[in-house]
Amino acid sequence: MYNHNDFEEDNEIQEKPKKKKFNIFDWYFQRSKEKDEKKVDAMKHPTIINYFVLLWRRLGKLCTANILFIFTNFPIIFLLIAASGFFGQRTVAPQKQQWGLFNGALLFDNNQITSSYAADYSTKTTITTISTTTLVFLILGILIIFTWGFAKVGTTYIYRNIMLGEPVFPFNDFIYIIKRNIKQSLIVGIIDALLIAMFAYNMYYLLNNFSVTGNALMLCLTVIMAILYSFMRPYLYIMIFTFDLPLRKIIKNAVYFVLLGVKRNLVAFFGSILVIILNLGLFFIFMPIGIILPFIITFAIIDFMGVYAAYPNIDKYMVDHSVSSESDELQNDESAS
Repeated sequence: MYNHNDFEEDNEIQEKPKKKKFNIFDWYFQRSKEKDEKKVDAMKHPTIINYFVLLWRRLGKLCTANILFIFTNFPIIFLLIAASGFFGQRTVAPQKQQWGLFNGALLFDNNQITSSYAADYSTKTTITTISTTTLVFLILGILIIFTWGFAKVGTTYIYRNIMLGEPVFPFNDFIYIIKRNIKQSLIVGIIDALLIAMFAYNMYYLLNNFSVTGNALMLCLTVIMAILYSFMRPYLYIMIFTFDLPLRKIIKNAVYFVLLGVKRNLVAFFGSILVIILNLGLFFIFMPIGIILPFIITFAIIDFMGVYAAYPNIDKYMVDHSVSSESDELQNDESAS
């Protein structure tokens, strides 16, 4: 005879779940899901660790963006050729500038003292002067001020999309965003290139004439202004394609973000300095790698670092603020109706 207790035991046995067999497809999709969750976490929490996570995962896209940046700024090749002195005219000249003074003194008072000083400062060295060919390459290289803004806006847009986890098609995205922002890209690029050249020339001149009274103070002020401007640059290019703003407001907002995002700006600045030092170190250790890296990845790492530091501040103070203001206006309209 069938027992009631046996019936309950049979139900327990039937309801017991079966052990799931291993399936390679289920395992693959589960791993993909976990990677996507980590990717979302890296975008929602822009920390230093997550920066390296995105850097590693999108290394191929970053390399492509770096190559696009170099290719668009092709006049830089002419500048490098002009700076190399390969086509310059070589001649011999005194190594020290004071030689002319003592040489002139010899014409008026040729004694033992002036002769000894003139001999001491008469050491010769080989110098390279600008030839016609070098001048042509230099003029062609100056054309970079017209391509600089296009390259920066196009690559900045790619880096912003990488950070947000959006699908990235480097070449198409590069052309698309430049076409939509030709005017502002050109103007900001010219201003940016001229300011970079001005800061570089000022620091070079002040370092070579450091002993002159007042130049030490001017050098400190120039370095501080250059650092503050380096904080502004990522915000300028991000706001060009993120908001429909006139150029005057873009520059004004970028000045505000120098102080509003000072912590992230400092991290990006010191990180960029570290990347440059590492690249220079590789240049002196093994020159071919040090020369090739800027054409492959160095510029991308530095610019992506700037975008990664700047965009969360823009999202916090501009994007979120605009969304909340619109929602407040809708609520006020509903309450009024």
